Parts: sequence; C-alpha cells; structure tokens
Amino acid sequence: MMLRFGVANHRSIRDYQELFLSASKRIKRKGLVVPVPTLREDAVPIVAIYGANAAGKSNLIGAMDEFRRWIVQSHKSLDANDEISRTPFRLDETSKARPTRFDCTFTVGTRGADKRQPNEPANVYEYGFEFTETEYRREWLYRVARRERQSTQVLFERNTDDGHVRVRFGSQLRGENKTIAKLTRPNSLFLSAAAQNNHLQLTELHRFFSECWMVIPSEGAMNDGAVAARLSDYEHFERLELLVRQADVGIRGIDLEDEELDNDELELMRDLAEVVTKRIDANTESAVTNKALLDKLRNRKRLRFVHSAVGGGIATFDYDLESKGTRTLITLLVPALDALSRGSLLAIDELDTSIHPKLAQAFISLFGKEDSNPHGAQLVFSTHDVALLGSGLVSQDEIWMTDKSHEGMTRFTPLTDFKLRSRDDIEKAYRNGRIGGVPTGDDFFVSFGDSGIPAES
Repeated sequence: MMLRFGVANHRSIRDYQELFLSASKRIKRKGLVVPVPTLREDAVPIVAIYGANAAGKSNLIGAMDEFRRWIVQSHKSLDANDEISRTPFRLDETSKARPTRFDCTFTVGTRGADKRQPNEPANVYEYGFEFTETEYRREWLYRVARRERQSTQVLFERNTDDGHVRVRFGSQLRGENKTIAKLTRPNSLFLSAAAQNNHLQLTELHRFFSECWMVIPSEGAMNDGAVAARLSDYEHFERLELLVRQADVGIRGIDLEDEELDNDELELMRDLAEVVTKRIDANTESAVTNKALLDKLRNRKRLRFVHSAVGGGIATFDYDLESKGTRTLITLLVPALDALSRGSLLAIDELDTSIHPKLAQAFISLFGKEDSNPHGAQLVFSTHDVALLGSGLVSQDEIWMTDKSHEGMTRFTPLTDFKLRSRDDIEKAYRNGRIGGVPTGDDFFVSFGDSGIPAES
C-alpha cells in the first residue's frame, strides 16, 4: 500500500512535489480507510487528481510508471553502457544537469493482502532514488519501526561517484549484500540487482512493485488479442461478467472460443515460432522452446460478447464491434479486479475518457467499499469529472488539485488546504476556479476578416 509518492525534475514537475494518501484527522469522513498501526494513522483507498489540460496530471501518473519500471527492469534490461531514459524539466537552463528524483513511502503485509504472510503486521518503508542519463547517483531504503516510540532504520544507502557504486548497509539488512553491491552497475538500481540475485529480504519488497503497483496510461483500450490472452484462465472471470452486466451496456455474457487456423496461418505460425526461438537462443535451436511458443501461437482464443436479440434470441459480437467505451471498461475492470483481490495500487490516467461519468463513478466505488476492497487496494486517477466532487464517493482528503505556474512548473495541492464546508461548496469552488485545477482562459478569439490576425495581449 502506498502512503506517499514524491517526484522532482520530471517533465513539468521541476521542484519536488509530493502526493500523500494519508487520511486527514481534521475532517469528518465516513468512507473506507486502511489502518497503518506503525504510523498511528490511516490511509485512504482513493485519490482523485484534478487539473487543467497540460497542468501535469499525466506527468505524475507517468512518474509512478517510470518509478516502477526502473525498479523492475534496470538491472536485467540495461547493458553496461546503456543510457537511463528520463525527461527532465526543459524550461530552464539548469534542470538538465540536475538529477531526477522518485521516492515513495509504502507498506508491505497489511490487512492480509499478502497471502504468504496473512498475519504479518504492516512494515512501513521509504524507498527512492536520484538519477541522470548515465547513473543512479543516490538510492536509499529505510524502514519505520515502532517499539515504544517510532524510529527509522537504515537498510541501505547507495551513492555513485565517478562511476563507482558504493553501498552502506544497516545492521537490519541480512543477506549477500556486499556481493550484490559489486554486481550493481552505475546504471542499475541496487534493489533491482538484489531481486535478480535472490536476496530474500529485498526480493519481497521488489515484489510489491512488480506485482502490486500497476499503472494504466491514457492510451485507449487493449486490443482483441491482448484481452483474450488476459482472460484465458482468468481467476476473476465470473466477477468480470457480473460487473459488465451491471454496467448496462447490453452484454449478457462473455465467451472465449478457440480460434481455428487454416493451413496458411499454421505455416506462418511455425515460421514465426522458429524465428523467435532462434532469437531467444542464438547458440542452440531449442525444440522445447519452439514447441512451447508454437503451442501458444496456435492455441489462440477469440473473444465474443453475448447480447440479447430481438424476439428473445441472442447475438454474439466480436470485441472490435463493441463500443470504445465498452472496450475501455473491460480494459479497466481486469486490472481493477486484480488490484482488489491482492490489495494492490492501481493508477489510471484520465479515468473518465470514453466511459460515461456514471460508469466511472461505479468503477471508483469498488475501491471505497469494504466488501469489494477487503485488502486495502488503492486507486489513484486523474479526471476532469466535476460531478464526482459532489457525489460523496471521495472525501476532501482524497482530492488533489494540479496547477502550472507561469514558468511552466507543476505543483500539487490537497483539497484539505482549502476551507470548504460541503460537497456542493467543493463543486462550486472548483467550477469558479477558487481552488485551482481549471484553465485560466475562458474564451477563444480568432478572426477571418480583413483585419488579419490580432496581436496577443
């Protein structure tokens, strides 16, 4: 479970900004919260991020995606001389030379979400790193412990100087620490290297980011093949069908059919499997790999949606014939059910794109109810849906505003920084621009007359 996320020098976010998922003690709230006994506070399951176009909402969600990607991939996916991809702030002369920073505070083992340790109390960690195109300059992992009073334990601190990686370890971190430190390259994270080398203690934390940290960018719905592959042997298939029926999009059921291939297609599959196998294993032609890949390519599934037809019959539609909104809903529901079942974090950019506001609110409500969210899953999303502010689905401490300064710098502000009395007051204040998060311009003007294009004021 995430409690805080911080980012600096990433796209429009120049100065360090933080997003907190802590429940405010200054407001009265009725919604679901997740206790964090170590910190003696509660976490919220939902965070809605508002802001004008280009204010930086997508950059925050994108930062969360990059943060996860480098933790999971930096050691295994980059070669020694590969650059680390990043996009620093570009509207001043100094940011390009400064490192980008990502960090977060999170818990592992809360509310029985981890089936391997169902009764383990929540451990609170702070992890982060700073990096340039060539190296991870700093990396740190701390654990917050509580006996009689709260204390912070250093598990490791890493610095890279002149291409040399140096890692200082705390007494609480057990394992082959020094050996793994020698294997850590300047362009790879120590946490990533530790997981690749089966460090018992750190692999468990690495698993949180690889399995329980999901980000969906605003790139539209998954394609037919991706959805069909995802739904094959999907453990929440019946729940997905139930939710799709409740969405009232005309679908009665979902079928997965074996897709029959003709001889030409089978021959193409054999050739493709052969090429891919040789690429995977350049030294030997592995018959086992080739057969496994061929079976996977050949045993494709076809996704079909069952609809009621005139006269009491049924009709089946291919996935591509469904509306864009229906395809988007399926794309969101599949990872949402995964998150709810595991107590994971799900971050979505532009949640309300292509689906009706009522459906978006129904989707959000899954994370705010104990029955559907017993493990403390969290939903972080960006949106422009003003009606959500007065719906009662999100409390004031679950709403953040995003604004951009005249110099192009993004800043995040929690709604609790404003004195607002009611849900209606929140919606009205947002519409009137009193709490930020809206465009400053409210009128366009252009002329096609003889006077030409007017000068900007």
